[in-house]
Amino acid sequence: MARRRVGFDALRRLRRLVDAERVREADDARLAQRLAIALAVLAGLTFLLLTLR
Repeated sequence: MARRRVGFDALRRLRRLVDAERVREADDARLAQRLAIALAVLAGLTFLLLTLR
């Protein structure tokens, strides 16, 4: 019974680690998307500035 308890506790700890990693990856993906949008906007504004001059 004690081994089973230790095994379940280890699985719970692993699950928490996996969940934390997934949250971190989702945050990184959102940051990358925001940066890509900002870069696209800057590129568009630069293009407009150069063409309208």
